[in-house]
Amino acid sequence: MPWTLVFILTIYLPLLGVSIYVGRKILDAVVTLRSWRRAAVRTVLICVLTFVNLLPIVFFVAFQIEGRSVVPAFAGDNVLIDLLLTYPFWIALVINIQLFVVYALADVIKFWVLRFFPGALEWWKGREARFVVIWFGVVVLYSGFTIYSDTWTVQIVEREVSIPKSLSSLDGFRIVQVSDVQGDGRTTNQKLRRFVQRVNALEPDLILFAGDVVTSGTSYIDSAVSILGELRSRYGTVAAVGDHDIFTSKSRVLGGLLRNGVRVVEDTTLFLNVGSARLPISVVTYTYPQRPMRDRLERLASDMGDPFKIFLVHQPAEDLVEFARSKGYDLFLAGHTHGGGIAFGIPGLGVLAPAHFESRYVSGFYTVGSMLVSVTNGLGFTLAPIRFHAPAQIMLIMLRA
Repeated sequence: MPWTLVFILTIYLPLLGVSIYVGRKILDAVVTLRSWRRAAVRTVLICVLTFVNLLPIVFFVAFQIEGRSVVPAFAGDNVLIDLLLTYPFWIALVINIQLFVVYALADVIKFWVLRFFPGALEWWKGREARFVVIWFGVVVLYSGFTIYSDTWTVQIVEREVSIPKSLSSLDGFRIVQVSDVQGDGRTTNQKLRRFVQRVNALEPDLILFAGDVVTSGTSYIDSAVSILGELRSRYGTVAAVGDHDIFTSKSRVLGGLLRNGVRVVEDTTLFLNVGSARLPISVVTYTYPQRPMRDRLERLASDMGDPFKIFLVHQPAEDLVEFARSKGYDLFLAGHTHGGGIAFGIPGLGVLAPAHFESRYVSGFYTVGSMLVSVTNGLGFTLAPIRFHAPAQIMLIMLRA
């Protein structure tokens, strides 16, 4: 069974419970405020919830009948499936969970208020229905706007990094970090070319790509690597291997990148000579199906007395970050997380995504000892065709002596 279907089915039952809870809150509120027949309102809500939750059912049935041949249609190749099933499912998921956060928090507050002030029950009943309806409107509008904005926006995130004075020839050196372009039926050739144009417009000295050329299958590999070959920088593009590069066809992805001028490196340190300075870049393959042995990592980091060192990898695993810090690396670059892709919560107060259970390094910059960790949200999609609290990113890192 394809991993996309497994994941969707895994979240389906918990999501169904959330939908029922949110639906009951809305049902009670609407009936209280409008005095409509409860049975009629319930029927409408059941129809809506059934429609937005059709994706797992249809995908599962289609897979049982046709097997893996149907997977591309549910991965963006079929526009009708996306419009009728995929987008409604993921948009409803965002809205339902955001509403669940608000309503559950209100219910917790209600429990403690009524425990200490039982006389407040009537006051609470008179306002609860309005609270539910108002917040429904707020969350729907906010979620819709944020999904649209984050899905169609590419942020340029800039950061200056201090380097030793002895590396003055590297002063102003511009590194562009990209990852997870995920070429597929949704991240089309046209979108990939726009990504490349945005990167080239930054006039980078070096481009570091943290892996994942396509999402699944081999149909998009040749076109994706060809477009990535249009990336331009003074010292070229260096790439690490990503999970999906291996899941699809590692040899075909890596061979295509190499033919198009992208240097792919595995568990090796390469050295760039920039003027009088030497810039070591250790590139490691750290993915679900392939991880380096500890002794190989030790050899990789040995005998480097350089005052500034870069570590490039796909996954920002915590043990790998700690290893790089302990070996005196100064800059750690990764992708993989998509910034969580869909991150629930309230920006400024806290957001949570499945990626947070895998690593504390999910999006943006982190200071670990004297090392800077940079994790980009990437550019394409991996499962959900939308983004929420995790817009696509291109990182521009400028070295300053």
